[in-house]
Amino acid sequence: MGCCGDRRAAQRQGSAGASKAGSPAPRAPPAVSPKLFELTGPRAVQVIGLYTGAVYTFAQTGARQLVHGADAAAVARVPVLRPVSSTGAISWRTTV
Repeated sequence: MGCCGDRRAAQRQGSAGASKAGSPAPRAPPAVSPKLFELTGPRAVQVIGLYTGAVYTFAQTGARQLVHGADAAAVARVPVLRPVSSTGAISWRTTV
């Protein structure tokens, strides 16, 4: 016959398994095309993408950076960054 400790351990293990099974899977970033942004402010800016966790660095005024489409809405909220209408020949994650 098992003691109370065995029952408590089994109960803990059962509840831990239930919480893992019931937790939602991590959300994948939406599949959207990258967006080009330009720094209009006077100082360097670093932004961390909310969906991807990527670090976008804009080193000087006029610097351009391609931003993952899933992060673009959040990056667009930074007052000194503006979206550029065409991506031209700049490759992914390139700072100009």
